[in-house]
Amino acid sequence: MPSKKKFDTNLTDAAFKGKIISALRMLSRWWTPKQEAIGRARIKRGVYKCEMCNTEWPWTLPPLKGKKRKRKNIQADHVIPVVWVEWFTTYDDWIERCFVSAEGFQAICWECHTKVTRKENEERRKFKTK
Repeated sequence: MPSKKKFDTNLTDAAFKGKIISALRMLSRWWTPKQEAIGRARIKRGVYKCEMCNTEWPWTLPPLKGKKRKRKNIQADHVIPVVWVEWFTTYDDWIERCFVSAEGFQAICWECHTKVTRKENEERRKFKTK
């Protein structure tokens, strides 16, 4: 007898995991503590201070080359990464690290967030190649 796919769908395990994590990330966008962390960085209307570089920034930046929409400059970044270097443990661990209190977030500018994300991704790649 062939093995059952998750929930009788044609999704592979990896595709199923991707859909679940994508849905959880969308849900976390409006997580109140995350919004509180961004509010903590607000100096005045439309101006925010990055908790990493201590620079004052406007709320939005011009669109990237080839894009139409402006981009948000201040982003709530998890102090402890949601995805560990070891990549994925369990959904329970992932959810626990994703939905944290306001102290678990830092409001940082787009540049700092890009640097932090690149560093974390490099660490993950190194771990995966071991």
